[in-house]
Amino acid sequence: MATNSSPAADTAPGHGKWLGWWAWAATILFVLWQVDFQFAYGFVADGIQRELDLSAGEATAVAALFLVSYGLMQVPAGLLLDRFGLHTVLPLAGSLGVASVAAFAQADSFAELAATRLLAGAAVAFAFPAAGKIARMHLPAGAFALAMALADMCFGVGAVLASWTDDALAHVPWRSLLNGLAIIGAVLTLHLALVLFRIKQPPATVESRGIPSDLRSLLARPEIRAACLLYAWGAGMAFGFGGYWNLRLQAECGCTAPQVSHLSTALFAGLAGGMGLSGVFGNSPARWRLLLRAGTSGAALLLLAILALSARADETNMQLLLFLFGASLGPSALAFPWATANLPPARSATAVGLVNAAGCLSGALAEALPAWLGGTQPTQIAVPVVYLLLAGLGVGVALRLPAAPVQTARI
Repeated sequence: MATNSSPAADTAPGHGKWLGWWAWAATILFVLWQVDFQFAYGFVADGIQRELDLSAGEATAVAALFLVSYGLMQVPAGLLLDRFGLHTVLPLAGSLGVASVAAFAQADSFAELAATRLLAGAAVAFAFPAAGKIARMHLPAGAFALAMALADMCFGVGAVLASWTDDALAHVPWRSLLNGLAIIGAVLTLHLALVLFRIKQPPATVESRGIPSDLRSLLARPEIRAACLLYAWGAGMAFGFGGYWNLRLQAECGCTAPQVSHLSTALFAGLAGGMGLSGVFGNSPARWRLLLRAGTSGAALLLLAILALSARADETNMQLLLFLFGASLGPSALAFPWATANLPPARSATAVGLVNAAGCLSGALAEALPAWLGGTQPTQIAVPVVYLLLAGLGVGVALRLPAAPVQTARI
């Protein structure tokens, strides 16, 4: 049975509120590191492909494997965090993620690249559900929406930082770059373990009825299903359509490779800003439905403009449109407080993992579908069909949302 607790009960004596924020921030730094590794591959892929003599298909597969394993591992990661707690599971997962990045930097074949990339995606998948669990258990209830929006911003901020890193470290060998990233990850993992050690681990507040029953009971909740669909819309649009610009279809959109990079950066910068603003204005659950409806409707209209103008608009105008498009996807971060508002904190990691898995797998699918459906001309028909259908999904779900669930106190 759930019992009431206070911040002091969850943290070391004498540290109170700030230690919960410190633990959350330490986890977010690891999420940001993970995102940098995810996006860094796009900037070192050419060097890896040349050195290891990879085919274009093999190089693309290495890029996709991370997001697939990361998405598939979200729910198991959430279940393990809820079952065994943060203190042991998270540092072990972080250490395995760092070791995988270091092994990726030493890889000499496609098989080694694929295996270490898969393992890295699965290992670092624990960080985002853990951030949600820390926010529910150790932060004030009213701060959860802001905390998750800031956590979600890492994907936009990480993409922008990776772009800047590519410019600043363009002449650094790819193995040296990734080895340096592994060293940074090791420092962040140690810091995270030390911070978690200072926070008391509360006893379990919900008895598990077994993994299948736990998942069924969560998916039976309409707010969980709505949150999964909303995040599938937002992340699918961001990573799918963002990936469309990153596919370097210069012949179809009339852009050079540097211009494509600038357009993608504009989209993710807008995404980061939109998520941050959604967290600030979403401090009241009464605003969640309005923000989600405005975001989905705005994204659909901006998508129409982008598809109509991509062949003839100049780069500056396209950057502005993509920035605004990314910002309109920002309210998708409110899917996390929507999903967890009526859940006890002891089940929050699984709920966050379910929602994040829906977004990650939607992004991977939305990026691949235009190429699968469109053959040699993916931008002629397949891109408008895929992304307009996804935009319609977001609008439809947002319009059917009931009044927002009431944010419960920490239980």
